[in-house]
Amino acid sequence: MTNVLKQNNDFMIRGSVVKVRRRCGKAGCKCADGALHETWALSYSSKGHTRMIALREEDITTARQAVKRYQAALKRLESRALLGIKHFHNDIKAAKRRVR
Repeated sequence: MTNVLKQNNDFMIRGSVVKVRRRCGKAGCKCADGALHETWALSYSSKGHTRMIALREEDITTARQAVKRYQAALKRLESRALLGIKHFHNDIKAAKRRVR
């Protein structure tokens, strides 16, 4: 990840940081006996499909912070939208009362 993105506090990611456990398929590997390989990844959806991006160790914290910023921004946006609905509804009710 570029240093510009790492230093940008506005950098957001929609998705989740997840630990993926899998078998590689090699017969002599430890995962064949049940000790699965673990990799951190960014999971996100695009056009109805789940996508995964493998993360390097040094990018995990940056990705988690960016996901948290996205979730916080989404929560603020949802609060503002609900407040807008409330105000809009109150305006409509007041207008109806004035017409009567």
